[in-house]
Amino acid sequence: MAVTYRHGISILELIIYLPSLFLSIFLVIRHGLRTNSGFLFLTTFTLTRIVGACCDLATINNFTVGLYVAAAICSSIGLSPLMLACTGLLSRADMSIEKTSGRTALPRITFPFFRILTVVAMILSIVGITANMSAEGLQHPDIKVKIGMILYVVCWVVMLALLAVLAMHRGSIERGEKPTLLAVALSSPFILVRLLYAFFVWFLHNSEFSMLDGNVTIQLVMVVLEEFAVVAICLTVGMTLRVRGHESRRGEEEVMPAYSSSKPR
Repeated sequence: MAVTYRHGISILELIIYLPSLFLSIFLVIRHGLRTNSGFLFLTTFTLTRIVGACCDLATINNFTVGLYVAAAICSSIGLSPLMLACTGLLSRADMSIEKTSGRTALPRITFPFFRILTVVAMILSIVGITANMSAEGLQHPDIKVKIGMILYVVCWVVMLALLAVLAMHRGSIERGEKPTLLAVALSSPFILVRLLYAFFVWFLHNSEFSMLDGNVTIQLVMVVLEEFAVVAICLTVGMTLRVRGHESRRGEEEVMPAYSSSKPR
């Protein structure tokens, strides 16, 4: 099988995400897991994109539905760490508000609840995709996939609401921490477009949005470039943020055990 337009996009993803992976790992080491878990989720995202691209390139010599299913799973996983990376930045902004004003702008349960919601959406998507690992299953997905997509939409709306609340308290955010809100504000439209594409794939019976043989240019514009933009924004902001001390509050110390245990092996 010859190298196609779709394979070219996968090669582009490897070119972008391999260095992004090392940069995100550097940010995890620099900022730590306790003070900003968002960069760990960014590392997870780059890993899934690298694996997904490799699965797609493997179809050049081994054309199987299983490889497309693996790529579809990696695609569905991608939405969750992108949103978690953004809310990690929002949580950091909330920490800054607490440091300057003595109280948080959001209830302490907010970010753990959001993480649980995104993990549930991811699990439902994975379970739904793997329920019927065939071409027919990709064209007519299990209902769990659709529920997962709906939950992703809810997550995006909640993320925007969190951003709005923190923006109203931006005067209490330390000067060096304010770029976190800007990063999420810039990333939100790109995530929405990416989410719309996933929604069209699983809800519309349209050949243009088929997981197996859909329009590759649409995928490039609505998926690949959108994800590139979010990763670039988060990595750029991460490089500008100062390293926080160990005084951070409880909410950032844990990196969702459920999230780690739910990742495919």
